[in-house]
Amino acid sequence: MADTRALRSVSMRGTTIPALLVFIAVAWWAGRDVNDASTVISAADSASATSPGQKVLPAWQGSEAGAGEDFGDAADAEAVAPVAVDEAFGAYVDGKYRFLEPSEKLRAALMARERLAVAINTAKQSNDITAKEDIPNLVAELAVLDQKVVALLRPGDMATFDVLKDSDAEQFQLDDYAGGVNAIAPLSEADRKAILYTKLMHRQRFRQVLADSRLMSGELSAGERQLVFADVSRSLRESRESYLQEVRQYLYDDEQFTLLSNYENTEYAAELEKLRGIATGE
Repeated sequence: MADTRALRSVSMRGTTIPALLVFIAVAWWAGRDVNDASTVISAADSASATSPGQKVLPAWQGSEAGAGEDFGDAADAEAVAPVAVDEAFGAYVDGKYRFLEPSEKLRAALMARERLAVAINTAKQSNDITAKEDIPNLVAELAVLDQKVVALLRPGDMATFDVLKDSDAEQFQLDDYAGGVNAIAPLSEADRKAILYTKLMHRQRFRQVLADSRLMSGELSAGERQLVFADVSRSLRESRESYLQEVRQYLYDDEQFTLLSNYENTEYAAELEKLRGIATGE
């Protein structure tokens, strides 16, 4: 019965909205030590209630995003609590890069890097034409910040940073899976690191194939999207299969691997369906 509940827990997945992914991840990181699922739920509910044309901004940008808006009385403005917001964002950054050993300068650089990454994500999801036009400038600034981070890293940490910097989705999925199986097949920190690193390494080729295909760019005709979808879907399948084959050697618990396989197969099916929807225009 416990196995059945765990399998159901890691297989029943809602639709993830790309614009909210980092936002929800931050809420989770901020509350991960107290296991308060309501933090994530309230974050998702708050964001989903936003009107179609309105930007969905991360919680820690509340004080900046509200500049020039009418908050009502002073008590409402104070409720934004910038100190608590900064602490929540700091907890998110510390969690994302927990496999590094940052100095004070490196942590500050990582914070700046992640704030800009969130700004880029927000601009991509926005309906604001001006914001979208500014994306190339923001991306260029992000490249500069990445170089500043690299300059502060120990030589052995450069590859780690390169893997972790775009790992928000995978880290969120890993913690989602780990939480679902914790009662019957808990993961150690070494297990988490092995799973995350292995998955990210095998995802790199898929990401490159997806980028080269231009499927997500909106530039292709219907016929062209159908053609490139075949390559993209094949690369996604190969990424999942090779990842599971390699990660098997790091998980000595058969139950953990079975549950992980079920989870990853569910994630794969959902991602493939989203890509198919883009390819068909549905």
